[in-house]
Amino acid sequence: MDQTENAIQNIILEQMEKQKGILIATTNLESSLDPAFERRFLFKIKFERPGVEAKKHIWMDKLHGLNEDDAVFLAENYNLSGGEIDNVVRKVTMNRVLTGEGYSLDYLKELCSQEKFTKQHRVIGF
Repeated sequence: MDQTENAIQNIILEQMEKQKGILIATTNLESSLDPAFERRFLFKIKFERPGVEAKKHIWMDKLHGLNEDDAVFLAENYNLSGGEIDNVVRKVTMNRVLTGEGYSLDYLKELCSQEKFTKQHRVIGF
């Protein structure tokens, strides 16, 4: 397996070197990038997680009917990205379709808690 991964990584690095156009890559695991990969990117842009005010607006925009106080509570107490908030909203929608039930703040808290978990990441690259 390690031999196969190394071969694939070598191919990717070689192709990155040969690339004549523009390559745009994204990751949320930048701390796991191997220096051999990282140095091949001329420009690096870091997008920070949204602040409380932005998260409040994301919650209210994505979850219709959510009141502002609950949106502020969720934004202040759960450090979720816009994509993670979207995942929670999708789960609310799925639950509504499957059961016909709406959502409560307690249900949203439960989903937010389930959205975040810590896992070990392997290094990307060599």
